Amino acid sequence: MACGVRPVATESRRCFGCAQAAPGWPAAYRSANGRSVAVLVLLGLSALLSAAAVVIDLWSNALYGGVLDGADDISHDEIDALDALAHGLNTISILTTVATAVAFIVWFYRVRQNADLLAPNGHRLGRGWTIGAWFTPFVALWFPWQLMADCWQASAPLDADGRRRTLSQKVLVLWWSTWIGWLILGRIAGAMLKSVDMSTYDRMNNLRSVVLVEAAGSTLRLVAAVAAIVVVHRLTAMQQARRSAIDPIAAMTARAVVGQGAVPPVVVAQSVAPAPAPAPAEVPRDATPQGQLPHDNG
Repeated sequence: MACGVRPVATESRRCFGCAQAAPGWPAAYRSANGRSVAVLVLLGLSALLSAAAVVIDLWSNALYGGVLDGADDISHDEIDALDALAHGLNTISILTTVATAVAFIVWFYRVRQNADLLAPNGHRLGRGWTIGAWFTPFVALWFPWQLMADCWQASAPLDADGRRRTLSQKVLVLWWSTWIGWLILGRIAGAMLKSVDMSTYDRMNNLRSVVLVEAAGSTLRLVAAVAAIVVVHRLTAMQQARRSAIDPIAAMTARAVVGQGAVPPVVVAQSVAPAPAPAPAEVPRDATPQGQLPHDNG
């Protein structure tokens, strides 16, 4: 389509941005704003829970260390209460993670639909992978990253000529690396906890190692949640800005004039003004009206 905003620069009589996008994409565009709100709220809650988990893990490490040092002011009831708090927080975190994952995938699918409109040929993987990639072994480690990176670049702002800007992907790298790091450390901490023999005195030393690994994992999860908030907010905003930049009146005028093929697109603005009506022809004074006989003056 012709957007009526940027100068025509291609043989198809469109700007670079419109030439790379799907024909008539603004009509097919569906905002992801509503879905992003749910994701942002859940990601914020995940960040708070992660921060709380870090505090509890460090507190547990201090208590276990106090017991090993022979501190008299630490009771087993205090340790049991802290363990119960940690288990309760872990349950809430699991439920929040599931809800966040569902909301994120729903948002991600909508964002990919819009990215397909903005750059139909700018994606390495099919749209269905925005759902399936998260549940497929092995490829789940990098397919979601590729999908997000392609959507990120496809939704990039345009310059004055309609060329897509090249965006930094640092925040994407931060989000995905910390997410994968959290998953790995979570598996390590789980394996370490299963190997702890609770009947021996060394269990305190082993538990200290476990909670320190858990604290590191929760820290990575906190960073991943914050980075994801930035990614979701910015990607949604970039797509909405691309849609809002289309001038509907100018676009309709440009499409109508260019579609006629009689006027070059660069003079669309001049073609909008109506042409002046031709002046009526003058009738000679001595002309005799058709079908009427001249009068006899004799």
